[in-house]
Amino acid sequence: MRLAAATLLALAAGCTPLGTIKAYPGPVRSSEELGVVETIMRSETFSVTDNEITSVDGVHFEKRGYLAQMLPGARWIGLQGTLRVSRQVRVQHCIFELNVDPGCIYRPAVPAYPRDALDQPADAEWRVTRSMTVVAECTQQMSYAVQVPIDCSARPLCRSGSTVGACP
Repeated sequence: MRLAAATLLALAAGCTPLGTIKAYPGPVRSSEELGVVETIMRSETFSVTDNEITSVDGVHFEKRGYLAQMLPGARWIGLQGTLRVSRQVRVQHCIFELNVDPGCIYRPAVPAYPRDALDQPADAEWRVTRSMTVVAECTQQMSYAVQVPIDCSARPLCRSGSTVGACP
C-alpha cells in the first residue's frame, strides 16, 4: 500500500519512478492523463517468481520493467514471468488485454507457471488461457478488481487483430 501511495505521489508530482516504461508516443504527460500497470517480483521460501512487463500494444521493450505508464484505452500488455525453484528456471510469456483509465494503477495477479509444465522438459511447448484478477487503485479514491483472460505460453505470444498466437 505504501508503494502505491509513493508511486501515485511521484506520478502526481510529474516524476517518473526509476525503471518505469514510457509506453506511449510523444512528450511526458501528467499522471491524470495516464494509467499505470505494475507487476512484482515475489520471493517465497523455496521459489522466486519475477513478472516483468515486456510489451504494450505490440511494442517490445528491450529493458523490461515493473511499471509501465500508458495512455487510456484498450491496451495489450505482454509479460515475461520467470520462476526459479532450486536450480530449475522456467519462463512463461503472457499477454492480456486491459481497459486502462487515466489516474489508475493496475496490479495483475499473474497466474503461476503451470504445474503440469514443470514436469515436462524445459523446452517443451505448452500454452494455456486462464482468468486473471487485476486490482485497480485510482486517484479518485476508488478501487476495484476485474477478471481478464490471459494467454501464457512457453514461447513469446503476439496479437494479430483479435487473435493471439505464437510470434513469427
